[in-house]
Amino acid sequence: MIKYVWKIIGIEAQNGLITHAHYRVLADDGENKVETEGHWEFADKTVKMPFDNVRESDIAYWVEQASIIDGVSVIKSNLEKQLETLKSGKTTLPWIKNVFSPFK
Repeated sequence: MIKYVWKIIGIEAQNGLITHAHYRVLADDGENKVETEGHWEFADKTVKMPFDNVRESDIAYWVEQASIIDGVSVIKSNLEKQLETLKSGKTTLPWIKNVFSPFK
């Protein structure tokens, strides 16, 4: 089982509304660890709760939920692919085969 640890390392807000989040996610399968960092712009421009009540875990949840396409979090999926690559022991040149899938 893969354990994911989310860290929000920055936000942008406008008029009490969080519009962007800079995040880092660590995935640990007990054998290997991989990490990714990204910048998320929220398409949903509605206030989910009063700004002063927002916690880091709320923002991480919003990013994770917003990253779900066809029932799969693209962020977690890419981390899982990285872990699988580490397990396989195969090393490829980055310009020959792209391990990661781009966002749709």
